[in-house]
Amino acid sequence: MPKTKPFFSIIIPALNEEKYLSHLLEDLSLQTFQDFEVIVVDGKSDDQTVAKAKLFKAKLPSLTILTSPKRHVCTQRNLGAKSAKAGVLIFSDADNRFPPYFLQGIKYRWESNRVDILSCWLKPDITSPQNDAIATSINAFLELQSNLKPTYLLESMFSITKSCFTQIGRFDESISYAEGKSLIQAATNQSYKYKVVRDPTYTFSFRRFRKYGVLNIASRMAKMELSELLGPEFHSFQAKKLYPMLGGTLFNKPKRAKNEFLKNIAKLLKDF
Repeated sequence: MPKTKPFFSIIIPALNEEKYLSHLLEDLSLQTFQDFEVIVVDGKSDDQTVAKAKLFKAKLPSLTILTSPKRHVCTQRNLGAKSAKAGVLIFSDADNRFPPYFLQGIKYRWESNRVDILSCWLKPDITSPQNDAIATSINAFLELQSNLKPTYLLESMFSITKSCFTQIGRFDESISYAEGKSLIQAATNQSYKYKVVRDPTYTFSFRRFRKYGVLNIASRMAKMELSELLGPEFHSFQAKKLYPMLGGTLFNKPKRAKNEFLKNIAKLLKDF
């Protein structure tokens, strides 16, 4: 009987990610382990995200592209999971990068650790002393708290059994910040097993750090944690203000604004 279920279903929510998504899809096409399907869930992008994803149909025959009725990362992830065929789901951000052996390594760690949820260490997309220090701090924190009582889960890349994901209620679509936090806490409360492994590593985009700066990011995180004490409505308000669901557009705006400014100056000088 022919095999109908892949080992992994890789779910990638995307919104205006034409600059990054194609790199991740190319990485997936080059994996040494190929027993997987890819599900891109687009949030009605305004750019060429979907068009560029469709170009990978030949390289990734198991590629499915869905359109979410709502621009919300949790809604998009849940939609992808609903159509997934595999028993193990991998959620990945569109701006991640995977080395060729990544899925082979995840499969090995998955089978040897026998857990319900698995995440791994990350490395920065641009190497520098500051970026390396930030990555080391993130990795150490996630591993330490996972060995105690898991409270945080970095949503950028992790794997989970579909049965566990369904049982704990999927992603809470009313949340717009740190959505992995409620997910991992629900899993822990129901005695599901979670582990952070040091390899394989994936490349994590530091574009948010480059846009806002480390201190600004830390300030935003502190505000979000404090707002949680003031109730869900205020927490949601702060999340929409500090972490708007704009996808790749959020990181394109400054450049476009600068170009527009220069164009206006040039026009004024010409008119003068």
